[in-house]
Amino acid sequence: MAGASAPQVRPATLYPPPGSVPPTNSSEVQHWLKELDLSGAPDICLNQGNPPQCDSIVDPNSCHWSCHNCAADDVVACPDLNIWGLSFDDGPTNITPDLLEFLQEHQVRASFFLIGGNVVLRPDIVYEMLTQGHHIASHTWSHKALTTLTNEEIVAEVKWTEKAIEDTIGYRVKYLRPPYGDIDDRVRFVLKKMGYIVVDWGGDTFDVQDWRISGGQVTPSQVIINFEAALDTHVESHSYSRGGFISLEHDVTVDTFAVAKELIPYGLSKKIDIQPIAKCLHDAHPYQTTLSAEHMPVKSNNSSVNRVTHRPTIITTTTTSTATPIKSLATVQAHKSKNSTQERAESDRMAAKIARSASAISSAGAADYDPVTWLGAALGSLLTMAMVWM
Repeated sequence: MAGASAPQVRPATLYPPPGSVPPTNSSEVQHWLKELDLSGAPDICLNQGNPPQCDSIVDPNSCHWSCHNCAADDVVACPDLNIWGLSFDDGPTNITPDLLEFLQEHQVRASFFLIGGNVVLRPDIVYEMLTQGHHIASHTWSHKALTTLTNEEIVAEVKWTEKAIEDTIGYRVKYLRPPYGDIDDRVRFVLKKMGYIVVDWGGDTFDVQDWRISGGQVTPSQVIINFEAALDTHVESHSYSRGGFISLEHDVTVDTFAVAKELIPYGLSKKIDIQPIAKCLHDAHPYQTTLSAEHMPVKSNNSSVNRVTHRPTIITTTTTSTATPIKSLATVQAHKSKNSTQERAESDRMAAKIARSASAISSAGAADYDPVTWLGAALGSLLTMAMVWM
């Protein structure tokens, strides 16, 4: 909505502790609950465990995804032929900058399903994901199995994550992957009330299984061999004629990164088109709220807060269309220097930045970039260059 104020900037200490289910009696959660009508939620008993064991699922008719392979209307695949919906769970972590650099080198974009407690610890990494054109989504606050939580606890997990991401980048996320794929019809009901699209993955075939490495169940080499075989089968059996697929990978350790470094080039060598999930679904508005093109995110100079501030305005939208998703580019920010040499160097850097952006758009194709957004960023840079020489 035009004229809205900038997203709230808050220190990480004002969020719930990472790693724990946020309390439901806080003023924030109580406010969110008042905005939701959960009275029609299915009466399904809570499961036990994190994650629940499949033989312990209380209600066999609850349409449980990971145990009963019941996806309901969850997203489990990309609809178009030969498309790989690439996604990483559990970030941001210390390894994420290396992963982002690798993806940038290969001109690959992905969906990142982020843990809220990790977002408030590493907001700059989340900002970098946005500026590089990746799709940011929710993986809840503390990675607890959702079918084991009350409706109110689910709201707390999701809304705090939503707030942490929006405070960081100015966008309210729209897609969510339940931890462990642990979801049933009760959880779906609550998530839909909050405006979320649930994303699972392509079953066991496209679960990379990199999460098993840390427990010593498999080695990175075994994971790579197995998934490359799945990609071979997908291509050689022409199963891609039935549509694309969505994979499950993790952004956690050096080992999970090592797996991604092998699998992504292998998929590209097989001529598989790798895309973020929102793009493979042709969602032109991959967030519940979107900043207008002329109001690009800029990093805050307040290191104690360590978040991102924005100029207004925010446009609220939940529309889905067949257009290519908008990818955000950060506005280049330059600071006037007292030294004329520094001024000239900064101006030259701005010009080079605009040239690189234009080259990237030319190389990647117009479909991957929103021209209004890029032009706004470029004009902002030119204006800054002019101010430097004033």
